[in-house]
Amino acid sequence: MLVFSSLRRAGRHAGRKVALLLALLVAVPVSLAMVMARGDLLSTLFQRHASIMLLVDPETGEIVDANQAAGDFYGYPVATLRRMTIQQINALEPEAVMAERQRARAEARNYFIFPHRLANGALRTVEVHSSPVILESGRQVLFSILHDVTNRAVSPDEQVLYQQRLEQAVASYTERLEADHLRERDYFIAGLVLALAVILMLMASMLRRSRAEATLIHREEQLTTLIEAMPDIVCFKDGQGRWQLANAFDLKLFGLEHVDYRGKTDQELARYQDFHREAFMDCVVSDEQAWQARQMVRCEEVIRVPDGQARIFDIIKVPLFHADGRRKGLVVVGRDITEHKRAEAEIEQLAYFDPLTGLPNRRLYLDRLETALAAAQHSRVYGAVLFVDLDGFNTLNDARGHEVGDQVLQECARRIRAVLGDADTVARFSGDEYGVLLPQLTRQEHLAVRQARSVGERIRLCLAQPISLGAGEVSLSASIGISLFPSTQRNTALDLIKFADTAMHQAKAAGRNQVRFFEPGMQARVEARFSMEGDLRQALARGQMQVYIQPQVDQEGKVRGGEALLRWLHPEQGMVSPVVFIPVAEESGVILALGDWVLEEACRLLNHPAMQHESLRISVNVSPRQFHRPDFVQRVKQVLAQTGADPNYLTLEVTEGLVIDDVHQTAATMSELRALGIHFSIDDFGTGYSSLSYLKRLPLNELKIDKSFVQDAPENPSDAALVDVILSVARHLRLKVVAEGVETPDQASFLTARGEMLLQGYLYGRPVPIEDFLKQLQQG
Repeated sequence: MLVFSSLRRAGRHAGRKVALLLALLVAVPVSLAMVMARGDLLSTLFQRHASIMLLVDPETGEIVDANQAAGDFYGYPVATLRRMTIQQINALEPEAVMAERQRARAEARNYFIFPHRLANGALRTVEVHSSPVILESGRQVLFSILHDVTNRAVSPDEQVLYQQRLEQAVASYTERLEADHLRERDYFIAGLVLALAVILMLMASMLRRSRAEATLIHREEQLTTLIEAMPDIVCFKDGQGRWQLANAFDLKLFGLEHVDYRGKTDQELARYQDFHREAFMDCVVSDEQAWQARQMVRCEEVIRVPDGQARIFDIIKVPLFHADGRRKGLVVVGRDITEHKRAEAEIEQLAYFDPLTGLPNRRLYLDRLETALAAAQHSRVYGAVLFVDLDGFNTLNDARGHEVGDQVLQECARRIRAVLGDADTVARFSGDEYGVLLPQLTRQEHLAVRQARSVGERIRLCLAQPISLGAGEVSLSASIGISLFPSTQRNTALDLIKFADTAMHQAKAAGRNQVRFFEPGMQARVEARFSMEGDLRQALARGQMQVYIQPQVDQEGKVRGGEALLRWLHPEQGMVSPVVFIPVAEESGVILALGDWVLEEACRLLNHPAMQHESLRISVNVSPRQFHRPDFVQRVKQVLAQTGADPNYLTLEVTEGLVIDDVHQTAATMSELRALGIHFSIDDFGTGYSSLSYLKRLPLNELKIDKSFVQDAPENPSDAALVDVILSVARHLRLKVVAEGVETPDQASFLTARGEMLLQGYLYGRPVPIEDFLKQLQQG
């Protein structure tokens, strides 16, 4: 077995020597293949040690022995490694190997750095510490300890790539890291226990066999060599805390290479090293904790190195006692885990925080909400969940680019955080959605409602302020939904987020830039909305959709055309109002398929002989989402080609909001379709934007007066004045006019007295299916 020189005389100073042997065997278990004939126990330590160890013939390069850690690292079974040579795993040519050895001698270092190839073909950079040892058989070999230092050689570019991949691997890596940590601790403790057992056996052996002294001296030298090569702290103190032995790494770390440290306490050594004074004094405290615990103590200590960096060490301290309970010695072993801790911190940052804004992510927010909900259910103190969604952010992001969008998201995060208290949480869920948690408001519900609304309003107002960017200012608003907790329903954290999301959508439906509370009826309406969306997606394929035509007549009552209107005959709910299902179709995207179908049906109607005989025109409403499709023009051309309809009798109706969204692009699209002969009409004119400058920039043919103006115009002077203004605008721009919602003779007389226009409303005909409309035409 390997022992210190202090064991050269088994009969003298036995207590001190046993403690020294413990220190070394705790730090570096070694192979019984090297140490003694009765070596089953130490051989087990060699095979189970976490460090990569090899015994190599220096002449032939044959791998005489390898432990399990080496087999795990290289990916070969240990039995296979024992049949291999070091040249088979070293990726360098013999000339390069010789060059590395010459560099090591020139740099006065006792280790080599080689690229080794694993069984799977991957290359790993290893640091090899080798010392010559003599086996029991008399054969001289190199005892090599290898450290994987590949990560130290990673380039900055590769480090960036590594960090980008951390997020994808965070869940699996965290589990593996924890498992490795527990396994390493178990191996370490098991090694310590086994080492203590070995020491007891060795003591008995020394007392019985004095002839083993020479062998012990020889093996002590081997172990000392190995300890000196270890890049870990190894230190032994006596019962009074005086340093007795330390390896080279420990001495260099504390700047004691040229100091006679033996027999001195940490307080005394602190006088020599002002730079490490704090570290020495911390050692005094943790040493005493180990003595008081009377068992192994594990802790983390921060030690500053001469270059100014703070390194974190995982320290294990094992107190030793005499049979009568007196303090005998203290074994200190420590490993640098700075990189390990840094990786843990990076993993936690990626796992729980948003990389763009630095805010907690949805996962951390949900964890905090669950904690707050459990506390609220116990204390009955109300809390609140706020769901914040930026209005119009996607449009901004598409128009100004993702870089500007990212700056806006970061500024919004900063503003929200600024209006919250220290106990509150703001998290970024995804995209332009933020979650706010107010964990403790008050015990009174009406006061909690007032406080939560006050916070919501402050957030809304701060986000409404213009955001200054390099290229100018950006203005946004926010829709905010709020749900309170706890409630009698015992809702979960996910329920609360869903409720706040529902309230936020209610705020958007109410006009945006508003704060809304969740109400029980909201959820029912949302669920009904999702049910409708599902039915709507199947309605077209199931033949539930119909196109109705409402006639448009001149002042003499003669039909001049009609407007195509979409109707949904639900098998259970009957006729569903367009006011109900059109917004759902818009939000879900179903409107694209529905719009294409209505356009096709209208174009087929234009080809009917009755329509062609009367030269009637058909108007079709076009939704903003449909109009802004990149292939909208091409789609219209395809429908015209398939149906053979004359585009000169087709009118596409668009809203003011549609054209204002992007006037330049709208004008280009309309001009391209206008060149085909298609007419354009502004639907519900006068109910949208106040600016009329867009009228002269677009190829329009027609304005439609909204029914809200028509219905009260005969009696209401204000509505009458608005109708006169619209007619004046149309005359100056030479646009035709269609008046909607004409239901009474008084309304018709009022309109016809003011000029030529088309009239549309129940007075002249309700919307009817295409077949009925054609029958009415044929009947005159």
